[in-house]
Amino acid sequence: MTKSDLLDKFTDGIKSFSEADQALIQQAYQLSDTKHAGQKRASGEDYIIHPLNVALNLLHLGGDRDMIIAGLLHDVVEDTDTTLEQLREMFGEDVAMLVDGVTKISKMKTANIQERKAETIRKMLLAMIRDIRVIIVKLADRIHNMSTIEYMPKDKASRIAGETLDIYAPLAGKIGMNIVKNRLENYALQTLHPGIYADIDNYINSTEADSQRMLDKIRDTISKRLTKHNVSFHIKTRQKHHYSIYLKMKKSNKKINEIFDIFGIRIITDTVENCYMILGMVHSIWQPITGRFKDYIAAPKDNGYRSLHTTVVLDDKHVVEIQIRTTEMDQINEYGIAAHWFYKQGDLPKVSDFAWLKHLNALNNKQMTYEEYYSIIRNEILQEMIYVFTPRGELIELPQGATPLDFAYQIHTNIGNHCRGAKVNGSIVALETELPNGCIVEIITGKNASPKPQWLKMTKTLSAQRKIRHELSMQKDFVPDKKRLANETDKATPRADRTPKPEKADSSEHTPRIEVEGQKNLLYRLAKCCNPTKDDAIIGYISNSRGIIIHRADCRCLSHITDFDQRRVEVSWSGK
Repeated sequence: MTKSDLLDKFTDGIKSFSEADQALIQQAYQLSDTKHAGQKRASGEDYIIHPLNVALNLLHLGGDRDMIIAGLLHDVVEDTDTTLEQLREMFGEDVAMLVDGVTKISKMKTANIQERKAETIRKMLLAMIRDIRVIIVKLADRIHNMSTIEYMPKDKASRIAGETLDIYAPLAGKIGMNIVKNRLENYALQTLHPGIYADIDNYINSTEADSQRMLDKIRDTISKRLTKHNVSFHIKTRQKHHYSIYLKMKKSNKKINEIFDIFGIRIITDTVENCYMILGMVHSIWQPITGRFKDYIAAPKDNGYRSLHTTVVLDDKHVVEIQIRTTEMDQINEYGIAAHWFYKQGDLPKVSDFAWLKHLNALNNKQMTYEEYYSIIRNEILQEMIYVFTPRGELIELPQGATPLDFAYQIHTNIGNHCRGAKVNGSIVALETELPNGCIVEIITGKNASPKPQWLKMTKTLSAQRKIRHELSMQKDFVPDKKRLANETDKATPRADRTPKPEKADSSEHTPRIEVEGQKNLLYRLAKCCNPTKDDAIIGYISNSRGIIIHRADCRCLSHITDFDQRRVEVSWSGK
């Protein structure tokens, strides 16, 4: 679309604002156009095409005046001589804050890619906690960047696509913006696995006509029944997006022609009571498949998603998923917090409205490495959560993919340390079993049971892994993968570090003291290769039969140790 076409669309899009707001938005556009003059994108287009598209995305998401202005100006502080003070004077504090939130993210420079990733995410999420509109502006920006990612160098495109799958698509899902999440995931799949994306796309196109005929029959049958009972409704057909199909194929190890719910029916009505009445009618027409019914109205997802899902058998060859929800649920399920502008007259959700945001807020006050922070964000906070129960009915929240061991350590460290088995819904399961949502978990403990090194690979949460590492470090006879780690230790540690004397816990005040995983009075050795002192950042790992070795965090020897993450322990100077 040309600049002229985009500008016409944009001008039409802001007509719903007051004349004063339209004038301010147009002023922002003129400033952006002037400041970005002469700049080009990787596609060769004038740079202003990008902020215009971001603003249009925000208009589509129901963004308010300040969000639209921030979308137009989100790059001017980073890429031009414009200052935040100038934006604050021209457009107000909120616009400056939104632009500042995005600018801090993109301008962050750190020592390596992993640190830059983690710090970028941390800055963005801190800004999001202050004003949740920041993330919507960022997602609108990411949508357009992903839509033009084919112009990027291949390695950079892959990195951006991976980051999108790790952080931005899950973030969109966490705030309920599934329409954004699905688009980002599809763009990422097309970038990272173009052949798989093409195969899925070809299959959908080749089967769409037959599937549509089947869905039309279902629609007619349901419509006649609901019309007869004077129920308010309308029906939409839906198609599972490409990335969701890919994940299902991967998880179940099935070919695409074995995935039965690519196409489905969505019934929209006006009340919750009608949702359940329609569900009964559907089940009276077709037989439901046991275990495929989900009541997300009574038990919404953690992002606010509400709907009834059921899968029914049509004939010997066909089954179909049917979703039932109200009009408001449908809007919120698609647009998430952006739907607040449609239904709550601009009221913004707060941190307290989302359990995961409270967890995130608490996380920012804890000390941890960049790798740990990124891992927790990616693998815990941004994961879809599951809710499981103790035998007494207590509700425990865990990230999707969590195992009985994660559950055990969430209950209490001692229960985790003495776990020797688990039951899920009354049946004994392996400790590495992924827990299903809504199950009852019972941990079987034993007095002599203790953590094993392989438990580190059988847990999802970092908190469980840290507790396991700490307990392993206390085991006198713990030698992880003895032969291999012995060789690695030889490579990683100079000969001078073979027989150092252990530091005594009650040594003089001039001898540095160290806490291991928050515990004092544990034996450790200071590596001679880097000679860490109390002013250095330090890191520890469990060596082969020599206890815990303390290195400087930047010690080059550490790079030679494989499986370092599994042997790593958190250490700090005592009292610091």
